[in-house]
Amino acid sequence: AGDGPGAAALTPKPRAFSLADWQASVTDDQIAKTIVLGGAAVGKDAAMPPNPDLGSKKEVVAELVKIVRGFKK
Repeated sequence: AGDGPGAAALTPKPRAFSLADWQASVTDDQIAKTIVLGGAAVGKDAAMPPNPDLGSKKEVVAELVKIVRGFKK
């Protein structure tokens, strides 16, 4: 939910992946791109590091997207 004990010290604050409005505002492709290329590449905070090693592992990225989608309330 992005509101754990460490969240207070973080800037920007962590995203609440469980919020239905956020879930509706992004596509699976956008989530996948953010996972692989990192925050800075998609106009988000650079604190989200890229994972270029996952670029050729489409099935792994697809499963990670499913995990993010599974947070929806």
